[in-house]
Amino acid sequence: MAELSLFSGEVWVVIFLALVLKLPLFGVLAAIWIGFRKFDSDRPAAAPPAARMSLCAYCGTRIALGYDAGALHERATAIASRTGQAAFDIETRLVREAFAQPDHYPEEPRFCPGCGEEAVWTPIEPIDLGAARPRHVERG
Repeated sequence: MAELSLFSGEVWVVIFLALVLKLPLFGVLAAIWIGFRKFDSDRPAAAPPAARMSLCAYCGTRIALGYDAGALHERATAIASRTGQAAFDIETRLVREAFAQPDHYPEEPRFCPGCGEEAVWTPIEPIDLGAARPRHVERG
């Protein structure tokens, strides 16, 4: 058996393969880790989806799309704390109940339920009638 010394070629091949070839791998892994951290910090937190209304551009039929996820989750958590049921099961039932309402859809339907035509939906915002009332009325 040959004696290994610090000056033999076999020792330096092992050192080269064990250390020098691993350094680029560590650099690539560090770059990927830093990139993912930067991507996560740059992306803002997504707000829970809220219900919105749309009108058919042809006949004016109003439909509701989606559901208010934040309010529904709070309601499910409150029911779950009272009853001891799983909040996920309660939330699932509440979502099904929300979509069972008339003219309420998870996404825009292809055909209008009012006129039957292929629909073009126009999103609308709910109107706050309280803001439209005059605050001070002078009486004569």
